[in-house]
Amino acid sequence: MQGNQNRERREKGKPRLLVTGGSGYLGAWVVRLASAGWDVVATYLTHPRATPGVIWHRLDVREAAAVATLLDEVGPAVVVHLAAVNPGWRGSFADNVTGTRHVARAAAAHHARLVHISSDVVFDGERGNYVETDPPAPLNPYGRSKARAEEEVRRAGGEAVIVRTSLIYGWRPRIDRHIAWVIEGLRGGKPVRLFTDEIRCPIWVESLAAAVVELAGLEYVGVLHVAGGQPLSRYEFGTRLLRFYGLNPGPVIPTSSRDSGLVRPLDCTLDCSRARALLHTELPGVDEVLKRQPPPALGRAINGS
Repeated sequence: MQGNQNRERREKGKPRLLVTGGSGYLGAWVVRLASAGWDVVATYLTHPRATPGVIWHRLDVREAAAVATLLDEVGPAVVVHLAAVNPGWRGSFADNVTGTRHVARAAAAHHARLVHISSDVVFDGERGNYVETDPPAPLNPYGRSKARAEEEVRRAGGEAVIVRTSLIYGWRPRIDRHIAWVIEGLRGGKPVRLFTDEIRCPIWVESLAAAVVELAGLEYVGVLHVAGGQPLSRYEFGTRLLRFYGLNPGPVIPTSSRDSGLVRPLDCTLDCSRARALLHTELPGVDEVLKRQPPPALGRAINGS
């Protein structure tokens, strides 16, 4: 059956796009938006998906042979690499390096363009407004894993764009993990503290996904900063979203990252002027997004139903 599906899809003439980590929060939106113009194949690790018009494969990107075999079978024109271990998730941050090495090398071997998603925390946060040519200087294990993953992409030698982005938020089909834990804490009567001195450029998941799909079809190579247009502290960001969802942000406790004893970058804001000149996709700030969008039904947004 799957072989027949592959043949039928190739006959449509659409270029083939492989999305690793397509079952994740950003991945699901990339798969959804790319399906209009691409022949999409996507992978998952633990959460199978069933998306009309999309072929899904289980893949552990830590297994080099499995990655190579899948690319042999799929033969993509472009690979969007989203499979990764994020802060708060199970797994070793070293998996980010290993998985990226396998995907980048396989993409290069198949002459497939690679769109790799990285992070603003590759920087130390000492000054902010980082441009693409600023050298990474990560402070924590997650940041180091993302910086080393970028190196794996470069070493693979293929046609690649490294997309550095920031905090991803959204509410369709569910609320992002950054604010979900705040809501759960408030509902459970737990003290919720948000840092007032950690500054980021949060980006709406639907904007980022659209930018990634657009980049898949462009010839740009190298690093590109793609984040929202409004620098906000974690406290400002969280309280804005709580108000948007109709919740009282009053119980949230403003606190200082600098005084917490944690080793975390403070100002990881990104200069995205290059992306704005290159892309048709808009990269609006949080206030602009929330002004344009109707607030979701909170229960549905949390449960993803």
